[in-house]
Amino acid sequence: MNEVTLDYRLYHDRAVSLRETMLNLFNRKTRTENFRALEDVSINIDQGESVAIIGSNGAGKSTTLKILAGIYRPTSGTAVSYGRIASLLDLGVGFHPDLTGEENLMLNGAMLGLCRNDMKLLVPEIADFAQLSRFMDTPVKYYSNGMFMRLGFSLATAVDPDILLIDEVLAVGDAEFQ
Repeated sequence: MNEVTLDYRLYHDRAVSLRETMLNLFNRKTRTENFRALEDVSINIDQGESVAIIGSNGAGKSTTLKILAGIYRPTSGTAVSYGRIASLLDLGVGFHPDLTGEENLMLNGAMLGLCRNDMKLLVPEIADFAQLSRFMDTPVKYYSNGMFMRLGFSLATAVDPDILLIDEVLAVGDAEFQ
């Protein structure tokens, strides 16, 4: 990351009904303001390095990780990453609630650039490591937070990423899995 700045737009005057929304379209403007989440942040991480970002709540740690993962685009500056990136940033991100554990693994594997045959070989290994073999045919909307975390972590580490980004999501894991 080189001199990255990220601004969020904060919305005020939230409409609470369809009537208010329609009135806003014709005669009222929604008030907004920009909130600067990051300003001129530069980080260079070399191959093989492990880095921890530490700071107080609201310091921009998660925002920085989301920029590195390509989820957010900076308002200004550049963020370039090389290699396969796997991320565990928010619980359940990248999982579709109506798909089963196995279907979600297949979908996420495809998004990470793995072919169907490679994923078919990895799924039993991931399910076993996550201790979820019995639940792979169950839609993930029925998973607990711990099950979500174990499935996501197991997938992220099984695909052999060049870059692994982890936020506070691991806080939900039970002692045995951690």
